Amino acid sequence: MKQKPRWTLEMLTAGLAVLCALLVLGLLTVAFYFSMNATNIYIIIKDGMARRAQVIMMDEPVSQLDNYFSSSWIARDDWLQSALNNVDPYRDCTVTGFDHRVSLQRVWCWPWDDTASAVVTERIPAIDGKAASGTVPDWPAGKYNVILTKENGNWKIKDITLLEWIQND
Repeated sequence: MKQKPRWTLEMLTAGLAVLCALLVLGLLTVAFYFSMNATNIYIIIKDGMARRAQVIMMDEPVSQLDNYFSSSWIARDDWLQSALNNVDPYRDCTVTGFDHRVSLQRVWCWPWDDTASAVVTERIPAIDGKAASGTVPDWPAGKYNVILTKENGNWKIKDITLLEWIQND
């Protein structure tokens, strides 16, 4: 009769150990997928916003944006549409290069979700080139909220909302 309580205690301890191990494994899996998504999202935002600046300032083909932005965002982007219609401040400029900087301040995406949000700061502190007016206009630095969606297994920028203009360093 004394053996049964010990056996019950051992089974309870073993069950709790298995439960804790499964919980830790689950948390590690969630952390892994969160990290993987956050890295992919950062790369899409960084490369996508740099490519967008190239299309606007350097007359690069707009088709290069398809890998980074949803087609609905490309059609709604005022800066991009201004560049495509030759009414942007860089139309009389020959830009040969620029220093594009994006810093990720916050990102959130559940591993099982198809949408993500991030807050980023974009700066272009240096632009190389010539302008008919003498100087190439500065690119305004800003803090943005970026919404991304997963389309066919790939993250794409669905919306960029300006939160505030910031001083360009």
